Amino acid sequence: MIVAYVVLSHRNPPQVLRLVRVLAEGPSAQVLVRHDGRRSALSPAAIDAAGGRAIEDDIDFEWGGPSQLELILGCLGEARRRLDPDWTLILSGQDYPLRPMAAIEADLDRSESDARIGALREVETSRPAGDDEFYLRCRYRHYARPGALPDLPRSLRPLIYTRAVPPLVGVRRLGPAPLRFYASADWLTLGRRALEALLEAGRDRRLMRHFRRVAVPSESFFASVLLSDPELAVDHDHRRFARFSRPAAPHPDTLTSADLDGALASDADFARKFDTDLDSEVLDRLDERRRADRG
Repeated sequence: MIVAYVVLSHRNPPQVLRLVRVLAEGPSAQVLVRHDGRRSALSPAAIDAAGGRAIEDDIDFEWGGPSQLELILGCLGEARRRLDPDWTLILSGQDYPLRPMAAIEADLDRSESDARIGALREVETSRPAGDDEFYLRCRYRHYARPGALPDLPRSLRPLIYTRAVPPLVGVRRLGPAPLRFYASADWLTLGRRALEALLEAGRDRRLMRHFRRVAVPSESFFASVLLSDPELAVDHDHRRFARFSRPAAPHPDTLTSADLDGALASDADFARKFDTDLDSEVLDRLDERRRADRG
């Protein structure tokens, strides 16, 4: 079995390398790292020394935009080309395992599912247009919002609306949807068949034209494609722990030692997000626990 761990990172290179070294403990692990060098420097040589391999591309990544979807699909394609993995996991540089890597991989080897995706919900389409956040994201065509444009009144939402994160203007689409929409977290666990399905969808020009105008497309593309394929068995628990103290927050809370018991009680494989600049002890404690569990 080959398990590809694809790490997407942009900050704190020492923490990223620490994660790479831990992931590489997995008996089936192959670690690929796509680091955004605009934010901080992390050389391919340093990644190699930690037990991983760098992914390099010319994608100008922007959170919440179509480049985020392009980036993830590109990394999945690299994992498929280089490794032909049985399982592929997308992780952030601020993830960390809660269990021994051998135990995580043994569970993957026993799994009968084709994919695991979390925070799943079907996009509401029966309400009046404009009443549901993900309906707005998926069924409106989005354009960059001019900085001087004020918020549009809510009464216009059946036709047009403005959003602040990311800053966009959405215009309602009138044509039929290309598939049924679902929303989920974009931290994926993919078996071989699910990986192939997503890469094939990424080559569908009509589908990609639609998603390039979706707001935060990575949070609907993957779930929509996977759940639209009746041949795929999709587990709705992706075994990742994250805490959002504000329901509408775009990013999860930073976890510290005070959160460790709650994270471990979740029975998840990974948690995010951690920041060693804020609290490195929590990762030290996880390392100690992982070594003890490994025996």
